[in-house]
Amino acid sequence: MIQRKQTIFLLLVSLRAIAQFFIPIQTLTFEDKSWQICLMPGCSADVMGNNIYVAMILNIIILILSTSIIFLYKNRILQYKLANLLMVFNVFLVGLFFIFSFIKIGTPGIISYQSGAFLPLLSAVFAYLAAYYIKKDEQLVRSADRIR
Repeated sequence: MIQRKQTIFLLLVSLRAIAQFFIPIQTLTFEDKSWQICLMPGCSADVMGNNIYVAMILNIIILILSTSIIFLYKNRILQYKLANLLMVFNVFLVGLFFIFSFIKIGTPGIISYQSGAFLPLLSAVFAYLAAYYIKKDEQLVRSADRIR
């Protein structure tokens, strides 16, 4: 059903994926200027490299996947597997933020990470909680089937 606990957690994952486009993940500081790097195309296009598109596409996949998992409530086993996959994607997105430098090669400056780089970790926790409650529902249904 749509009104289950895991739906709230999956909606929070979707909302985080939408907010990730607007919240800066890195700040490049060079002398007197400062640029904030975010996933939105054109955020700081003059210093941003092409690596940002990998993270942007992964964030779009997370958004689509978390929204579609909500409507798979009749198939809890598939919903559970996809929620675990969603958790892995979120952790992978955090890894991308720290492995890749989204700055053009040869651009001097100091890179500092902002709060947006850590938001997918919160989203991974929400995906874990959703998977936990999906598994709990499946166990409840199986125990009810044994009684009949």
